[in-house]
Amino acid sequence: KNFKNSLIISLSASILAVVLGSMAGYGLARFNYKFGPFRNKDISFWFLSQLILPPVAIIMPLLILYRRLNLIDTHIGLILLYTVANLPIVIWIMRDQFHSIPIEMEHASVVDGSTHFGAFGRIVLPIALPGIVAAFILALIFSWNEYFFAAILSRTNATTVPYMVAAQVSSQGVAWWAMAAIATAAILPLVVIGVFLERYIVKGLTAGAVK
Repeated sequence: KNFKNSLIISLSASILAVVLGSMAGYGLARFNYKFGPFRNKDISFWFLSQLILPPVAIIMPLLILYRRLNLIDTHIGLILLYTVANLPIVIWIMRDQFHSIPIEMEHASVVDGSTHFGAFGRIVLPIALPGIVAAFILALIFSWNEYFFAAILSRTNATTVPYMVAAQVSSQGVAWWAMAAIATAAILPLVVIGVFLERYIVKGLTAGAVK
């Protein structure tokens, strides 16, 4: 049950974060925004600065909000939370990825009769695939390993694998063998994904670093 919950929550949150983060990153890379004194670079840094915010600083208002919305111990509650938590790093990665793609390729596609959405779907996204995969894997790793929010916002229906690992500590002591077995089983899927998609991760994280 815990593995099933982790799989549903992690995949859903990672896919949502990549979809929303890709659109936001594309907007920051291709268009110029102005919100008072803030420009694109300031907006991008604001997104990245959200990673500095400690989770314990927002857990009380989040707990009150989730209780009023009946989202405690639900899949959708953790999916929404993990999506928002993953967005900053996904937006930053995708913005750099889109910056490294010449905009002339999109202009040529539009001249040939394609719409902006068509150029984005047929030209930009296939080229940006390494960055998309890298962002997806990082979001998946965070969602899969996250414990703090899962322990506080879940009870029985939405408990995840990290919660199951921590549950091996009780008043009778620590069940080391069970903890080691569960932790190993939790790590293996991520190791397999990392091994097979290593080249995409490297390409995605180093996009735009060398000109």
